[in-house]
Amino acid sequence: MRTDDAKTETLQFKVTDQERKLIERCAQDEGTTVSKYVRGAVLMSMVMDGKAEAIKIVAREVGEKAFGVVRQKLVRPTTEGR
Repeated sequence: MRTDDAKTETLQFKVTDQERKLIERCAQDEGTTVSKYVRGAVLMSMVMDGKAEAIKIVAREVGEKAFGVVRQKLVRPTTEGR
């Protein structure tokens, strides 16, 4: 991760008990944290609204994850044979 991508800021907002439970359940169902789940949902909403900066952020995240998967697949064949 690049240093300028370090998460150093905090946003807080109030939700109802029902909303909190739903958000927590959905995050758990996706195998992620509440923070990552909410951040992703907000960013995707911005992408759907055509916000260019959000599109850049999401594209960069997807690109980095895709590169990581490819890198693992390239490294794995050399270590599996041992």
